[in-house]
Parts: sequence; structure tokens; C-alpha cells
Amino acid sequence: MEESNDAPLFSCRNCRNPVALRHDLLSKSFIGKSGQAYMFAHAMNVVLGQTEDRKLMTGLFSIGNIYCSKCGQELGWKYIRAYDAKQSYKEGRFIIEKARILKEYESWLITSFGASCYKCRNHVSLHDDIVSKAFQGRHGRAFLFSHAMNIVVGPKEDRQLLTGLHTVADIYCGDCREVLGWKYEKAYAATQKYKEGKFIIEKSKIVKENW
Repeated sequence: MEESNDAPLFSCRNCRNPVALRHDLLSKSFIGKSGQAYMFAHAMNVVLGQTEDRKLMTGLFSIGNIYCSKCGQELGWKYIRAYDAKQSYKEGRFIIEKARILKEYESWLITSFGASCYKCRNHVSLHDDIVSKAFQGRHGRAFLFSHAMNIVVGPKEDRQLLTGLHTVADIYCGDCREVLGWKYEKAYAATQKYKEGKFIIEKSKIVKENW
């Protein structure tokens, strides 16, 4: 790989939102809509669009476009399914176009990483997104985050919690599917509305990174 260890991440060119880590870079030998593109094992701070079948240079795939979660810029796509068995290694991987990202050297970005899944070390949160450390999960202490990444959100359900009735959805690690906590979808009490759209991640389910 050509990048030095001084550039450990990539950000959206439009808004400087961190979207990928250098050590998740798998290949530079891909072509996107605007030219050279990189394949990453993981991406962060992205929104996955609608899944569709698309004919690419190496065959038919089910993919979803990915967008920067901050400014909405289209960055590339995620491979959901490969119809050719020889291409199945791409499933779950991300293509990000070189023209859409910047190499980052800024210390304020580099030191912002927060936590990984304790089982597989998949990056699931940023330290800067911690809202509170004063929450309780199923297994003890838990953190409230404004955002989470590389996760899967389960079905919604109404659940009676310590602070009242909420509509929540369990969240799972995007790689190993370990239950990490839940997402607040709706709070029925006005005093709890600040939790809506935020994430509870249990302390016992994560490993701190660079705290």
C-alpha cells in the first residue's frame, strides 16, 4: 500500500466526515463511476441506499449506493450479494471512489475513534459521539452515542425501560452480529425526547480505542 502510517483514515472530500480507516483498505484496483476506486472491508458514517441488482464489469451484483451521513454526498456502493460464486468475496465490502475522499493527517480526526466490538474489533462508534456514560444496559453500564456505525438495526418494538416506555430496536455488530445495545426510535414522554435517534451501546460489548 502506498499510504504511510501518517494517514490512517479517509474522509468525505465535501465535508471532512471520516468514512474509512486505512487498515480496512483491501484494494485500489477498482473502477467507479468517476474513475479509480478503493475497496474497503468496512466503512463508517455512511448511509446505505436502496438495494438493487446492477450489472458491473465483473458480473451481476446486488448493491446499495452509499452516501456520506453528514452531507449526503454519494461515495460509492456496498456489495450486498454476488451472483457469481467467484465474486462472493466482495459481499459486505465497500467501494469508495478516490475522487470522493481525502487522506487525513489531522490529529483531531485521528484521535477521535472510540470503540470496537469486543468479539471481532469491528469499529462501531466514535469517542466524540458519546453523549452520556450514565446509562444502564442489560449487562450493566452503557453509553449513549449520538451515532453508531457498522451496525445492523433490528425490528422496532415498544419496551418499558427505567425511564419509561420507548420504541426501540436492538443493534447488532455488522460483522459478527453480536447484540451491542439498542437504538431509541421514539420516546413517549416529552422529557425523554432527546434520546430519539441515539444509540445505547453496552460497555461490556465494546473495546475502547485510543480513549
